[in-house]
Amino acid sequence: MGAIRRLASPALKVALVALVVFFVVRNVPLKLSDMESFLAHANVQFYASMLVFSFFLMLQAGIWVLIVNAAGAEAVRRKAGVKLGLLQGLRIFIDSQFAKYLPGGFWNYAGRVVLASRAGVPLDAQLSSIVYENVLLVSAALCYALILLVSLNIAPVLCIVAVLAAFALAYVYYDKSLALVRRLFAVASRWRLLRRAAAKFSAIAGTNASDALPEGEAGTGAVLSRNRFFGYLMCFLGSHFIMGIAFWMLTNSFGRGSIGIAYAAGTFATAWLLGLFSPLPGGLGVREGFLVYFLSLRLGAETALYISVIARLWNMMAEAMFWAVVRAAGYLTRRVRSYDEA
Repeated sequence: MGAIRRLASPALKVALVALVVFFVVRNVPLKLSDMESFLAHANVQFYASMLVFSFFLMLQAGIWVLIVNAAGAEAVRRKAGVKLGLLQGLRIFIDSQFAKYLPGGFWNYAGRVVLASRAGVPLDAQLSSIVYENVLLVSAALCYALILLVSLNIAPVLCIVAVLAAFALAYVYYDKSLALVRRLFAVASRWRLLRRAAAKFSAIAGTNASDALPEGEAGTGAVLSRNRFFGYLMCFLGSHFIMGIAFWMLTNSFGRGSIGIAYAAGTFATAWLLGLFSPLPGGLGVREGFLVYFLSLRLGAETALYISVIARLWNMMAEAMFWAVVRAAGYLTRRVRSYDEA
């Protein structure tokens, strides 16, 4: 039985990786020979853009680590959880990231919850951080999308004014909204269905089910202060600009015309937002379709279609690069620690 248990985890990981690869290859309209030919003839700017995009993904993961630690600060003070280290958090983030390509669209979050729970992070802090992360990501992407739509005369300038007014109101009334969020967390922590799900996650993660989701007021501390919330919003706005630089470098690497950095950031952010409505995981199909639409306005339909397909491969290769860097950093850290202990 012991040998079976030891083999079960690696076998499950291999099966999940195979399933992800199969699903992506089946849904991305690009032959293997075309991929090999393109990668063999791609210029330095293409690979440099992939490196910058990988850095953007690391920034996104780093912001998530900051959010989950801030949300779990009270639990850490009560010694009911631990603070997540940066390298450990990056590894958890990217290890679960590829699961977004599985049908369902939530497996990356489920994997993140399981891995972070095994590391000792309180479950209420994780659930809170996932909500905050998505709210902040959508808010940052919406800002860039609105700038793009206004520049194309698709949306009026009044939309930008309305969003700025909404942010101002959110800043002024944040404390009152926070009190409401605390009450909602307190109520949700007593839901039987949620507590059953928390118990299942705890069983998978090997943690104590009774501590998985604190009940009542004990579970209402996993919230962000006003300064932290808007500080992380600025971080996401900055990381999205890095993403825009990476996508701008990608589009210009084809040598078939050029677009501005602001246009590139708005295009990718808008396509990502609209891709959230895709029935396929990872925004497949919808995201590529809107990339084609916006890029075709500047580069032509044929070039836009080619870039949109390559962009998916580019995205996945950047994620693989992120994973390799984090794994290498973890391996070197263990080697240095072992050397120091010796």
